[in-house]
Amino acid sequence: MNKRFLLALAGAVFFGLVSIYAAKYYLEQRMSQDKIQRETSVVIAATDIPLGTKIEPQHIKMVGYPKELLPDQALVKDSEVIGRVSISDIPAKTPVLSRQLAGPGAQPGLSGVTPAGMRAVSVRVDEASSVGGFVAPGTYVDVIAIMQPQLDGAKQVSKVILQKVRVLAGGQQMRTSPDGKPALVNTVTLEVTPSQAEKLKLAEAEGRLQLSIRNATDLIVEKTPGATRRDVINDVALEQRSLEGTRNAGGGAAKPSATPPTWNINFGGMNPPVQQTPVKKVGPIGPTIELIEGSKRSRIEMVP
Repeated sequence: MNKRFLLALAGAVFFGLVSIYAAKYYLEQRMSQDKIQRETSVVIAATDIPLGTKIEPQHIKMVGYPKELLPDQALVKDSEVIGRVSISDIPAKTPVLSRQLAGPGAQPGLSGVTPAGMRAVSVRVDEASSVGGFVAPGTYVDVIAIMQPQLDGAKQVSKVILQKVRVLAGGQQMRTSPDGKPALVNTVTLEVTPSQAEKLKLAEAEGRLQLSIRNATDLIVEKTPGATRRDVINDVALEQRSLEGTRNAGGGAAKPSATPPTWNINFGGMNPPVQQTPVKKVGPIGPTIELIEGSKRSRIEMVP
């Protein structure tokens, strides 16, 4: 009796374990099939790929990626990526997109990263005009020209001539300075259309260029009126004072002395000459500031 019970119990345990294993195997296979159906192979960057890089096999790898999260233009074959040139920075562990790559056969460098219909144009800049060195490849900038109009006697004006221009590269060029010696100058290479390239190079030759960094997501193109000297000062009274050269509180001509002058008049030598009374110098009207430069001291009147 006990022997039969033990055999039946052992059989029940055995078949129970077999059933559990079979159910587990079935569920794993089902989940694996569902995962395969939900995922697809995609090319991702194994390391950071800078702009202008010719992509080699060590730069990429193939991984499974959820189909519902797959970005547009993602590439699913490594043969579509190897040998092509990146036209933008590609972060590591992100899918490689076709819009991030130049066309097949493009060579590394500016010729490979410049889109069709666009031109790469380099212009001279200094540290100030390049926004303190913060203009890096991939940055979007506006270009401001400071130059003299064609009208005779016209003063310099400033005007935004190009907006939302992409910076392709920055570097240095060897130029000849006015004294005949070679000198290094900073340059910035911009991505522009052919007509923009004409305007840009003329502005560089006739005046000075200033760059201003803008938000890469800002698509608004502002229509600016430009600026003249009067727009900057915006104070006609101050301009008049600069012509008269006075710094008194009234802003106009100097005030007359409180002591009237005495005239020296002689009728035929009959009257003795009258000595002219010295005129007392009128001191500063407004508050003054004392400047000390070494052993030299001077006072300057403050203009209200």
